[in-house]
Amino acid sequence: MRTLLLTIISVFTLFIACTNSTENQANKTTASQSPILPAGVISAAVEVSAVNCWVEQGQFLVTGVCDNRDTEWEKIWLKMIPLDAKGRRLIVSGDTASIFPTFSDAVPPLGRTSFFVSWPLTAFSGTPETCIVEGAAMLPMGPGPILVSGEQSGVRILVPAKPGDTATIEKAWQVNVTVENPLDLYAYHPRVELLLYGKDKRLWFATVLNPEDPQQKEYVSAEREGAIEPKGRMRIGATVYYDNLPAALKEQYIGRIEFQPFDARQ
Repeated sequence: MRTLLLTIISVFTLFIACTNSTENQANKTTASQSPILPAGVISAAVEVSAVNCWVEQGQFLVTGVCDNRDTEWEKIWLKMIPLDAKGRRLIVSGDTASIFPTFSDAVPPLGRTSFFVSWPLTAFSGTPETCIVEGAAMLPMGPGPILVSGEQSGVRILVPAKPGDTATIEKAWQVNVTVENPLDLYAYHPRVELLLYGKDKRLWFATVLNPEDPQQKEYVSAEREGAIEPKGRMRIGATVYYDNLPAALKEQYIGRIEFQPFDARQ
């Protein structure tokens, strides 16, 4: 990764805030109540990893990665079981667990997706300290394009710690990924899941970059509009500002970035 030193930055557009409301479901799910699952769901064969959970700004935040271990395309729901500091189970929103969907709404066999969910602390019967995340349900989906990450780049943006100072601080990252479509299918709604790991190697943030979303135009860019044709590719990038990222990333900075592209079902 390269480093870019900027001596003057006049305006910063906020990155995807970790305090987003349910109006922007692609960025983070606010799960005050479990959703009503559609007819036809069955148990999910998944593996959940890189789970991280913590309390911040009156919210219990949970993020992680989910692998589809089944042989079918699936829409996946997970469930979060909250625990207190002594490992005792808590009640959340009147139930023993809370159900939520992953970011991708159609995960291929052996494919991967992620999640970033929050609950207000008032939803719990006690103070949550940690949690268990496991498969809740899945809905079989028809096959579609499988998108993969190609060439990736990232530039750290440094600014003076104080006006006229030679010391610098890390203010943002400029990231890009080439999304490739290797199959003979059109990908009409390409998306990229962006995962941010701290220098402690823990996952602290996940979101979806959506070039079609007008609200994301200020910080998400794509080299063109429309679908990715069969055997085609598209470069998608974003400016990641620290302003509204979790406190842990502000303190220790970003250590690693991952991209997980998918084609959204609309």
